[in-house]
Amino acid sequence: MECTNGREKIADCRVSVFCRKLATLGVLVTLAGGCATQQAGGAGGSTQVTVVGGNTQESTVLNEVDKSRVWLGETFADVVDSADKVFGERRVEDRQQIVRAKVGVRAKVREGMDTEWGVPANFRIPLPALGRKANVFLDFTADADTSDLSNPEAALREGNSSFSATALRKLTENVDLGASLSIEALDNFGPELFARFERRKNQWGFFAEQRGFYRTDDGWGGVTAFNIDYRLPSETSFIRFANRADYYEALHDVDLKSGFLYRRPYRWGTALSAETGVEYNPYNGDPESSDPTGPEDDEDQLYIRLRMIGRVLRPWIEWEVMPGYYYMWEHEDKQVWGIDLKVSLIYESFLSGGQ
Repeated sequence: MECTNGREKIADCRVSVFCRKLATLGVLVTLAGGCATQQAGGAGGSTQVTVVGGNTQESTVLNEVDKSRVWLGETFADVVDSADKVFGERRVEDRQQIVRAKVGVRAKVREGMDTEWGVPANFRIPLPALGRKANVFLDFTADADTSDLSNPEAALREGNSSFSATALRKLTENVDLGASLSIEALDNFGPELFARFERRKNQWGFFAEQRGFYRTDDGWGGVTAFNIDYRLPSETSFIRFANRADYYEALHDVDLKSGFLYRRPYRWGTALSAETGVEYNPYNGDPESSDPTGPEDDEDQLYIRLRMIGRVLRPWIEWEVMPGYYYMWEHEDKQVWGIDLKVSLIYESFLSGGQ
């Protein structure tokens, strides 16, 4: 299909292409999940069928879904890794061979503002490891903005969708090196290199990451992040001092984040994270834009929030709630209360443990 002949046909074409990509990824995830199921069975797993009076016992549709959804599970000896896995930290997930399909609905509510709706999705497919020396995976992430359902083209354009192929190799006990090729739009793609350093000693932990990339639209850019963790004596929770800087060739796109958090994992994929910090961009708007921004567009803020995540009814239904208080010093109404809500359906299997 050629995307020509008018804006409406272009929009319809982009939506069609987007849906075809999702369908293809869904099929790939299903196939990879089947491989995971076979691998689990070969490792000693078995399937049991209950027979009563010569007839197979009937089950509900949800029970059949539970049976077909093989939860191989993954355990983490360290409380930091266990909690970070629940919150989807890439530091932990990139080491695992994870098959995942996750689609949800998100609502961002802020006092005195319009509610922002989104449809976040993530699909991850591991590829055969190269001699067990590297973890290679494909990852598709999207967060379509559904605030204006009458304009699907805007939803795709503003949804922060990306597709990437990543190879991660462990060089030493403390150092990982990776490379990615990412596509964020038809005119915005390019390579990315990154290095990670992580070390634990007694109750303390240190993590640092440096990324550098080039994209055809954004130009050169990078990400610098470092965390300092302290595991509390109970060994059931920890405190983190987290910092991150995102920067691009266009200086007005610099974002600085710094904060403290307290995290604790619980059973059945439930975890709590109490967070406070600041998000700051030293530049006000894009000086080259024909549509200048004002103070109300500035997202600089101080925040205090409580993030909770867990499973409900079924192990493949995930909920997330994050109430918070935000102080936006550039806005006319500086003090804002809000809450973020999200419900997701998840298929996730671990083909192997951490390396």
